Parts: sequence; structure tokens; C-alpha cells
Amino acid sequence: MVNKKRIWQDSETEIDFLNFGYLVDLVVDLATNRDLSPSTIGIYGDWGSGKSSLMRMAQNKIELSDDKKVICVRFNGWLFEGYEDAKTSLCGVILDEIRNSSKVLPAIKAKATKLLKKIDVNKLLGKGIKLTLDGILTGGIGTLSALTIKSIMNSLRESAGSITAEQVEELLNKFRADENTREEIKSFQNEFAKLIEDSRIDQLVVFIDELDRCTPDTILEVFEAMRLFLFAKGTSFIIGADERLIQYAIKTKYKEVLGNNLDIGKEYLEKVIQYPVNIPNLTPSEVEQYIACLLLVPPTIEQQVFDEFLQAVHSLGPDQELSLSFLQEKHPSIVNDCHTEVTLAKQFSSVLAFSINGNPRQCKRFLNTVFMRKQLAKSRGVSLEEGILAKLLLAEYFKPAFYNLLVDASNESELKKFEAGKVEAGSPFHKWLEDKWVSSWNQIPVKLSGKKLSDYHYFSKSRFKTEDSLENLLSSLSRRVYLQLLSRTESGRIVAEEQFPNIQKPEKAIIASLMFRQLIAESELDSDLFTSFICIGKQSDIKDDTLLQLLSVPAVRYSPGLVGQLSGFMSVLSTEQCSKLHTHLSENPSLKTALEVVSRVTNKS
Repeated sequence: MVNKKRIWQDSETEIDFLNFGYLVDLVVDLATNRDLSPSTIGIYGDWGSGKSSLMRMAQNKIELSDDKKVICVRFNGWLFEGYEDAKTSLCGVILDEIRNSSKVLPAIKAKATKLLKKIDVNKLLGKGIKLTLDGILTGGIGTLSALTIKSIMNSLRESAGSITAEQVEELLNKFRADENTREEIKSFQNEFAKLIEDSRIDQLVVFIDELDRCTPDTILEVFEAMRLFLFAKGTSFIIGADERLIQYAIKTKYKEVLGNNLDIGKEYLEKVIQYPVNIPNLTPSEVEQYIACLLLVPPTIEQQVFDEFLQAVHSLGPDQELSLSFLQEKHPSIVNDCHTEVTLAKQFSSVLAFSINGNPRQCKRFLNTVFMRKQLAKSRGVSLEEGILAKLLLAEYFKPAFYNLLVDASNESELKKFEAGKVEAGSPFHKWLEDKWVSSWNQIPVKLSGKKLSDYHYFSKSRFKTEDSLENLLSSLSRRVYLQLLSRTESGRIVAEEQFPNIQKPEKAIIASLMFRQLIAESELDSDLFTSFICIGKQSDIKDDTLLQLLSVPAVRYSPGLVGQLSGFMSVLSTEQCSKLHTHLSENPSLKTALEVVSRVTNKS
């Protein structure tokens, strides 16, 4: 039986629910290969794809191995942001770990303590001077003993801001006036490299997580510390991040470098990260496996049974289905214990996999919402079926206009026909027949007709802000794009339109749904919001959904000015789709002239 009070923590795990073993092995092999060191390994994946879990599993495998003498360090740049300089923090955390490790001799610990005392950002880099993109791309500005006004100015270039030659000269005079400070700066990397060599450890592996949540300045400071002070033989750095967000942050910091015809974010990251490891999106079969693991995790079933179930999951081939027949053949002793949850996982995953593009975190949040609502209903003496609750929740998240039809009691007879595939032309469900998502959703073997859907509706829309639930499904990049679109400004719209293609399709659909709700919630359709909505809605992978949303708005609510903005959108539609939209808008006689103009522009009617 499913544990009715089960809620899953939104954090990394050390248990491999995702069949990441092959990725873990690759990361561990790269990180512990001394011949490759110093090395930087990038674990790239979307928001919620399992980067932190993969790093945690890799660290566990390294620490549990008896073959190598390795020290592992974890660093979360986001935790230090706003409190102290990221370079200082990273150096300090690493030296602290060496000093406190049982794997090094007391003499080495004393050296680490001595070097730790030298960590002061003003001493490491000099007050007011930041090594920049050009410095890292070309390997640095040279030996610090040879610093000159010209070399620093050349390195700082455009990103130097308001720094002047006089200010640089003042800084250099301070360096030259203090021989000890200058020597400390020159020798820090050498001392760190000697410390690693003398420690006789096989490898120092530094795991850097949550970097894509940090500001551009923090991201660059971490990279500077890695490459300029800590990049020594026997060290490797594993960085978990959304590659797109890191590139975006770099582009934000360095909008252009004069004289270079290159993609700054891409070139920078390729220079810093030597071995990129990409986490693939889960396939539909893997989503089913992941949900089943979540539903079965102890104390739902006994630990021994769960361990055997996990072995079964790990034995599956690529894209092999986790079926009851497979369990019956390979692990017959656990079939009865797992039957309910495996069946429920299949129901959940059949459309959820298509909707979330194989994102583990969204799977977990979806399940949490299902069981929290079930628990709320139980506290009010109402029993909700998990399958119905999940099926309705999918529609609520991804097709809110369709969801409203489902829970409208006056549509009960039409819903029954829709589920049976007997929809007539005048039915409110008729226009949804062409929607691929709805067609897949309708294949979930759970019937809604004949059920008291008002109870489910009460514990969804009435007790929760659906907009908040939807927004929680967005990654940080998608949320920024959404806020830019809501800004009602041309500049915000331009930035959003530039970044929108980098977003996964499910999140594009969520942004479009949120925008549409904002648009129709106001007494009059706002022109600026409408422009933003159409701006993203004409994207090829969501234009069909956008058309359905536009058709759901009564023609009387449109103004000639809004129709005039539709020319760009209609230009990407088929002739048949344009005809549908034209017919719908023609119901409002005041739009006749505007429609004629748009038709001439798009050459479609």
C-alpha cells in the first residue's frame, strides 16, 4: 500500500533512482585519474535534472573506495554569496578540508594552516583588481612580478569599468612598497601545489554545486580561484550547473569583447571546463521507473524488498519497460508488494513524461502535490482517488482551459462522450480533439465521468493558487524570462524573446499558460501583455497551443489594435489554422477592417 502521508524532500539523494551508475562511473574515472590532473569536469543538465544527486553519488563512490587515497571537498558558492568573496571562500574551504582530514600527516596540516592564514582577497588579487575574461581566455596576464600599467589595462579592457591608469599605478605602488605582500601573491599557487604534492594523497576532488544560482561576479570569482590559485597536479574540480545559465551569466557580465567575433559564454566555458558530462532527460520508461521508486521508498515497503526492487530497476536495459511481467520473471518474490505502486507509476508517467520533458524534480513536485492534496482532503473527511487526482492535476498544470471544462458539472454528459471517443461537433470538447497532449492524456486508463469532480476541484483550485503551483515548475532561467514578459516593456520583451528558444518545451508551455491567465484576467485585454504573449506564442513548438488559447477568448473581447498584432503569428500558421482564427474573429463585426489588413499581410484568409 502507498504510504498516504509520504512527502518527498526536494534535495539531492545518495540512492540511485535514475540509473545514473554509468554516469557516476565516468565522473569518478575522470576525477580520480591523476594523469589527467589538474582537470575540470562539468556536469551539465537542466534545472532539476539530478546534477546534485549525481555529484553526491560520485563522491560516495570515491570515498567508499579503498583503491585510492583521495580527499573530497564540497563547495556551494550560493551559500557564501553576499557574505564574503567567492575566491577566498573556495580557497578556505579546500584548505580547511585538508587541515581536518585524517588522510594527511600533522606536518601537512600545519602547512595548510599556514597557507590558510594567507587567504585574504586583498592579498591574493590586490584591492580593486579583478582578473577578467581576457586574462583567463589567454592564460592570465603573466607573472605577477612583471605587472605593469600597460599589462593590467590590456587585461582589464572593456570590463574595467571606470578604472583609470592613475588608479592602476597607485595599486602597483602599493604592491612594490610591500615586498611580503607581492611575494605572497606570487607564491600562493606554488605553495598550494607543493602542499598537494607533499601530502601524498592521490587526488583532491572538489565538488562545486549550485554555481548557476550565483551572480555573474561570483561565478567568475570561483573560476578565477580554480584556474589561478588551485589548479595544481593532483586536483580536479567537478562543477554541477545548467550550462545555459552559466553562459547567460557570462554574456551578461561581458556583453562584447572588442575585436573578437565569438560567442563569449561558449568560448569562456569551453576554456574553463575540459570534460563536459551531459545528463540526458529521462525517457518515458525512465520516468515510470523513477516514479515507482519514489512511491516504493521505505517505509512504504520493507527495506529488503525495496533493495531488490532497485536491483530490478538497475538491471533494465536502455529504454526497457519496468512491467509487472518483468518483475514476475526476474524478481517474483516482490511482485505482490510492488503491484499497486508500479501500476500507479504507469498511470502517472504516461502523460507526465511527455509534459515535463523527463525532469526528475518536476516528477517529485507533481507527486508531492498529489499526496498533499489527498492528505488535505482526508483531514476534511473526503476520500480522493490518487489516479483521478493525478489525472486532473496534469490537466490543471498543463492545460488549464481544458481543466475548467472537465470540472464544470454541466459538461458531465459531454465528458463521458469525450472519454468514449464520441465527441460531436457542438461539444465544448470538440476543439480539443486535435490537441496531441489531450489525446495522450485521454489514454490514461482512469475515467473521470461519473465521479464527483467537485471534491477534487475544491482541493485544487479553491485551496491553492494555481499560478503559484505552475510557477514553481519553472527553472530559474524560465522564471526570469516570464518576469521579463510581464514587465510590459519592449526591452524586457526583447531579452525574453532572445532567451526563450533556450527553454525546454514543457516550460515554454507553462510560461504561455501563465501569460494567458494574466491576459484574460483583466477586464480588457492589455495590449502590451498581448504583444508579449504573441511574441512567444508564435514559436513552432507551442504555436498550436497558442491558437487554441486565442480561439477560447470570445471575439467580442478583441479590439482592432490587438488583431493588428496577429499578423506575425498568423504567418507561422497553416492556411487551415489561419482560417479557423479568421472565422472566430469574424464573429465580431468591428474587426472586419483589421482582419482584411492582416489577411493581406499574411496572404492567408
